Amino acid sequence: MEFLQGIALTNAIGNLGIENAYSETLKKLRHELEEIVEQEKDVALGNGGLGRLVSCFLDSMATLNLPAWGYGLRYKYGLFKQRITKQGEDEIAEDWLEKFSPWEVVRHDL
Repeated sequence: MEFLQGIALTNAIGNLGIENAYSETLKKLRHELEEIVEQEKDVALGNGGLGRLVSCFLDSMATLNLPAWGYGLRYKYGLFKQRITKQGEDEIAEDWLEKFSPWEVVRHDL
């Protein structure tokens, strides 16, 4: 399966219904929710509609508390970044792993 999940933090706090509490707690810590959200990269993995559909299934299973087991591929690169230069358009691979991902669980035993 391929996933096109987008930004996970706002999706997670939205699904839990804790947007206001989360935002207020961040304000007490002198941070803004928007400032924290901007730090998460959109991994842009998947292949459009099919990847989006899989992501919707995963969200639905989690929301309905359905038992499930899934496997995913850990891509080194996501979609491409577009860069406009004097010579024209360049496309370069997006290195979405350049920052630490809090959502990954390292399992060296596997």
